[in-house]
Amino acid sequence: MTDRELRELCQRYFDAIERGDLETIAELYAPDFGFWVNLTGEESSREQNLATLRDGSALLRRRSYDDRRIDTFETGFLVRYSVNVVTHGGKRSSFWACVVVQGRPHHAHRRVPGFQQVPAPRCE
Repeated sequence: MTDRELRELCQRYFDAIERGDLETIAELYAPDFGFWVNLTGEESSREQNLATLRDGSALLRRRSYDDRRIDTFETGFLVRYSVNVVTHGGKRSSFWACVVVQGRPHHAHRRVPGFQQVPAPRCE
């Protein structure tokens, strides 16, 4: 994939999460997709991650992925961003995170070693 295609893929993915568009997210995930979180060392499957996104969006009034900084490489991309959420009760929270995506052309989001979400220290 070209630099432009990888950037568009990244934007499409995060835009779909913000909209709660699980159909688009499912299209982007390869069948052998794995989501690994460095804080727990645990990995979830494609189906488990889609369920987490579905259930998590029901808990929030709004979730946005802002300040996206995308770096691409031959087999994927790294994106650093801020996550800003508002609960149904009005409580706001934000943190910085990072995702590394590696995959095959036209099948991104495959763990090799994987799609990682790495919460970073909160910056105020």
